[in-house]
Amino acid sequence: MKKQFSFLISMAGAIIIFSSCQKKLDLPADREAAGTPLPGQTTYCRIESIWENPNTPQQKFILILYDEYENPVAVTTPVPSTGHPYKTFKYDGWHRLKEYRGEYGNGFFEFWHVYGYDNQGRIGWDTLYTLGRMGATPTDFLGKSVSEIQYDSQNRIIKVITTQWLPPSSTPTVSTYMYDGAGNKVYPPGFGITYDNKQNVNRTNDIWQFLNRDYSMNNPFTANEYNSAGFPTKINSSRNYGFLNEINLQNSQISYSCRPAYW
Repeated sequence: MKKQFSFLISMAGAIIIFSSCQKKLDLPADREAAGTPLPGQTTYCRIESIWENPNTPQQKFILILYDEYENPVAVTTPVPSTGHPYKTFKYDGWHRLKEYRGEYGNGFFEFWHVYGYDNQGRIGWDTLYTLGRMGATPTDFLGKSVSEIQYDSQNRIIKVITTQWLPPSSTPTVSTYMYDGAGNKVYPPGFGITYDNKQNVNRTNDIWQFLNRDYSMNNPFTANEYNSAGFPTKINSSRNYGFLNEINLQNSQISYSCRPAYW
């Protein structure tokens, strides 16, 4: 518990550092760091915090930290535990996502993704280790799988073929994704999904699109409130809309920081 508390303190300190002395990129002197807004956006917004189940006994406050290239580096959690690890992101020399980890802060991890890239610069392979010991590489893990990721012409994930190595399985699992003419993910019949006409929360960062397997243009719910850029800020939905396989946006408040999207 002492280590967990120390980690949360260090995360709070990191917020101050990132907000007060954000580095500039090599851009013209009259421009701020450009970051990586998705095409078609005139305003770039990034998620700063998510308040899950506000003002209830189940409330949880989550902070998201970024580097100077607008890549997420950590997603905090009040108390790291099974099903609720704190999340860290590692990048290579080209600022591409290389690792995504769910850590407990005590030398062990819940999950550890290691990514490989195809010849078009997209993540083509995902090696996942589960329930193991932290180190330079994953060790003493209980599970391992390898996924091949396929994309459509718009670089949206449309198929993931996963082979289980540990424990071994000879039958791969296949997940498929489709999008309609409006650019929204198609759910199976009976889900009762109705999209709004606003900006999907995953469009704040292409890493969220990849990890959440959702490249939709709009949200599969109508939020109570939106910010001026069209992103949901207050959600009270009858449907559970997940984020990073853990964070529940069904009853939540999302805070953003926004600026003009420079190209």
